[in-house]
Amino acid sequence: MKKPLHLVGEVCFYLIIFAILFVYLFPLIWQFSTSLKTMDEVFRGFSLIPNKPIWENYTISLRDFNVGRYLLNTILVAGLITVGQVLSCSMAGYAFAKLRFPGRDFIFFLYLGTMMIPATVTLIPTYVIVLELGWVDSLAGLVIPFFFGNAFGTFLIRQFLQGVPRDLEEAAEIDGAGYFVIWSRVMLPMAKPALATLAVMTLVQQWNSLVWPLIVTQADTWKVLSVGLAAFRLFRTIQWNTMMAAVVMATLPMIVILFLAQRFFIQGIQFSGLNR
Repeated sequence: MKKPLHLVGEVCFYLIIFAILFVYLFPLIWQFSTSLKTMDEVFRGFSLIPNKPIWENYTISLRDFNVGRYLLNTILVAGLITVGQVLSCSMAGYAFAKLRFPGRDFIFFLYLGTMMIPATVTLIPTYVIVLELGWVDSLAGLVIPFFFGNAFGTFLIRQFLQGVPRDLEEAAEIDGAGYFVIWSRVMLPMAKPALATLAVMTLVQQWNSLVWPLIVTQADTWKVLSVGLAAFRLFRTIQWNTMMAAVVMATLPMIVILFLAQRFFIQGIQFSGLNR
């Protein structure tokens, strides 16, 4: 039986946890509540529970503000970039972790040095290249600049693969497997937690990306959610209830993905070089 002092301490601990959790979740609760209110009720006063939930706000967002098109564009762009990053970073991470070639470590640390370059420095040169290639207002202009991996993702996969025993490679080599077979049949299955971590981080980053899509797209054809939501402010009177409905639809997929992938995400952080 627990002592009274220990019981009080445990209750206080859980109260603090719930208070912190409420502070973090309050913006999500508030935006969902606002998405179910009328415009009059939004400005009437502080209330988390709508008098009468207005689910039509979601229909209006999809119909009148093109949110459905922006959502599909975001899924396509973020999904393609995530696939490209996972494939490219896993290949580069395998090469830097397991293959031996002259200047390997120097090239790797030089590659890591690119993480110190602010993204704003390369923004204009990248846009000029995309403009010269005729990729403005196109899927290629949104995807290709981010498709072929990055230094952080390569570092994450490399650190994870360095912990894979050499015996597995030697066994595959004895069976006649080449580099591609070892990478696809041995390394990728072993690196699932790191790959899931990279995929989730890339997907969240690209889902919330605003600056590059705002620069490279002008027409509605390939606008993504972040740019489309920003366009809500161009209206003379902002419809906060329908805008919050659009924000809920933009946020919900990321919450579901993070919830489903949290186990792999934690494993990837735990066994990679991020905690060494």
